[in-house]
Amino acid sequence: MSPFSIIPCVLSLLAFLVCVRAGHSSWERPAQFVAADNATALLEKRYFSIQPRGTFRVWPGAEIKYCFENDAAKRLLYQIQAGMERWHAAGLPADRFKLTQVSASECKNRRSEVLLISANNDGRLGATPGLPPLDDTDPGYKGPTMQLSDSTSVGMLEVTANFAHELGHAWGLLHEHQDPTYWGLPYSTSGVSNKWTFNCQNLKDYNEVAARLTPDKLEEACRSRNVASKEKFSASEYLPLLGGGRGEGGGTPDLESIMIYPSGAGATGAASPGNDGRTAILVNEDGSRIPINLYPSKRDVAGILKLYDTNWDTTNPTLLNSPSNSLSAKFKNVFKKKRCL
Repeated sequence: MSPFSIIPCVLSLLAFLVCVRAGHSSWERPAQFVAADNATALLEKRYFSIQPRGTFRVWPGAEIKYCFENDAAKRLLYQIQAGMERWHAAGLPADRFKLTQVSASECKNRRSEVLLISANNDGRLGATPGLPPLDDTDPGYKGPTMQLSDSTSVGMLEVTANFAHELGHAWGLLHEHQDPTYWGLPYSTSGVSNKWTFNCQNLKDYNEVAARLTPDKLEEACRSRNVASKEKFSASEYLPLLGGGRGEGGGTPDLESIMIYPSGAGATGAASPGNDGRTAILVNEDGSRIPINLYPSKRDVAGILKLYDTNWDTTNPTLLNSPSNSLSAKFKNVFKKKRCL
């Protein structure tokens, strides 16, 4: 579930497609795809975002069209709107970036172009980043989704903040902490050094995973996101997205981002608003905890603006689900997974 440098984890819109899960397996479900194209910019500006190409696109006209799965989901409308208002208050233009509810008939007839919102009582959260394409080999995928829960014991420990985080994913943002440039060996070769310490053993599902893996395999799952993902281990929601995500600029994480996980997200221990008793999974270099961020940061907003203000080259695309695309096999494997902490 759950809080990047001028432009946070701006979900790398399906250019290279890495199974990112816009959410922790124990609360936020996975975001699905990421594209790699890291570059350096001036003034420590940076972002990690989706990179629209061909049919991999952001929401047309900066308008997310959505519908509800049932009445239980409809009851979350006010808090969804409140989450969007936090983005507007942070500087995302309200007259341009909009949420528009559509009828049940339009939702059904144009399912691949409408965000379907569902609700659960299990504390699970997650959203599809941007608008991924349909895949002929995966008939189960019909269009973008968002899973929401009004639990206050997960993520940011606040419903509106959790929903704002998921909306960040829907607009196209990825997790700030999964930018590979913030990780060094043995996790990534993209960064000079690790910007944080990863306490894999504090993940809620660590003991369950440890019981079914060999010690060597467990160690591997705590270092490699791909291995963790294959083992259905929530470490995949923390570990860096190698080869995935469009980044730009400096090497300083945005610790004020709503797209970065607070240290307790997905960890063992109980928590409630104002009383976070969860252990720490990801901590800063100095040992301090990553805070709970309730509002989008300036870099979060800048990331979305950059994503929607860029003219992406979509001429003569070769779809990733096309056999002629060299990444076809990887795409099909990644596309089926969608979970976020």
